[in-house]
Amino acid sequence: MLVSLTVAAAQQLSVKSATAKAVQLEWTGATGSASLERSSGQTFQKIGPGDAGKYTDVGIDAFGTYKYRINTGGKLSNEVTVGPPAAGVSNAAPAPKGSAYENYGPATAISLDENGDPVMAFEWVDPNGDGDKADNEIRFVRWDRASYQWTKPVRVVITGPITDQGVNAIAVGCDRSSGTLAMLAAVGDALMYAVSSDRGATWKSAPVNHAAGTPHSVAIAVTGGQTYAAVNGEDSAVYLTGSVADSSSWKPKPIPAGGGWKVRNSSNIALTLDGSGKPALAFYEDQQEGDVHRYVFWRPTDADPIVVTSDGSSDSPDVALTYGGHKFGVLIAVQLANDDSGHVVCYSQSADGSSWSKPSKLPIDGPRSTNPPLGIALDSKDAITAAFGSNSGSAAATCNFPAVSRSADGSSWNTCGLGKAAGADFNPEPSTLHVIEAPNDKTYVLWQEQSETKYGPGVLIWHER
Repeated sequence: MLVSLTVAAAQQLSVKSATAKAVQLEWTGATGSASLERSSGQTFQKIGPGDAGKYTDVGIDAFGTYKYRINTGGKLSNEVTVGPPAAGVSNAAPAPKGSAYENYGPATAISLDENGDPVMAFEWVDPNGDGDKADNEIRFVRWDRASYQWTKPVRVVITGPITDQGVNAIAVGCDRSSGTLAMLAAVGDALMYAVSSDRGATWKSAPVNHAAGTPHSVAIAVTGGQTYAAVNGEDSAVYLTGSVADSSSWKPKPIPAGGGWKVRNSSNIALTLDGSGKPALAFYEDQQEGDVHRYVFWRPTDADPIVVTSDGSSDSPDVALTYGGHKFGVLIAVQLANDDSGHVVCYSQSADGSSWSKPSKLPIDGPRSTNPPLGIALDSKDAITAAFGSNSGSAAATCNFPAVSRSADGSSWNTCGLGKAAGADFNPEPSTLHVIEAPNDKTYVLWQEQSETKYGPGVLIWHER
């Protein structure tokens, strides 16, 4: 006999909190015969009694998605959903209607919070649209497991003009042991640091003494109460480290270029932590006397940087660095052959940072070019995900954009963009692009989208299924 399930309006179920370890639920209106049910697929199963009015579910997978309801003899409460972001594309920070979409998110940054979910920072240029960039601001957004949605963007700080040279002028990090969030930004002639201890609801900001001159690009990583940061400025590149809570305690250290070399001041500097939590950096250098250029890798304990490659050339140098599984991976913008201007995105990897593989060119899935911006991530099994722009070509890419290329070994690559599967025609050349790998080996790709697709313009994110 079929049982008719009806909704009991008086039974109201809510999520008090949700993390990767536990879900706290509360409800009203249930009688002694009620039960709490949970589903991680199509079927609901009883997990606890419904007469207590509250329940903490600790029997969850850290990256599972669950639905809960109260069932009182076939009369059902509302359903609530908890877990990480759903697979596919979502608009984490929709651009306000009628605004200049190109001004919403031209600089972005991404990291993972204590649950392994994305946290993001982005720039909003001239929010009131009066042509004066004095009111430029940085905003912050994160995923909320309890409400199963992106939070409304929070203003971190009004900055005035932010560095605008196609580099990463904003960086964000999270100390996953405490949940403390940290942010670094190149703001005019100053370097700004902001910190939050309440999941990004409020922020405290302060300038940072760095001695690099006018800052261009920045990078940051946070772990164990310590901040590791880098700034590439007009005069020099500087590495900084110190307490997450107090940037005035940071100790600056000039980043060496090596004899006869200088760091390109208008290019990105990349920073990552290895498997033991130690920092490493990658950046682009010019020969002081001559016309040779190179990408290099450097640890703060090294006297001089180690060459990744000095082959080829680049009109628009760019670099992204990551560590995952058992190796470092670096994505660089370099044209290896004079007669191949269409392929300028290459990948190299290293087990120890001392010796690097010969750069391999990443393919595109159509008659297109490969270009910055760049994003790179490795999972725990050494599989690689790269994302990049594609600003020219005689036809559209087969899979649409942003271009995403994947490899198991760093030599053989398969490229297929995100747009076709998402049912949208995305911009082939986003202003900003990042890739990050969650602890469960699922990838996130973040980019600024200016087009009026079904997802709307704004700061979009793709989560691997």
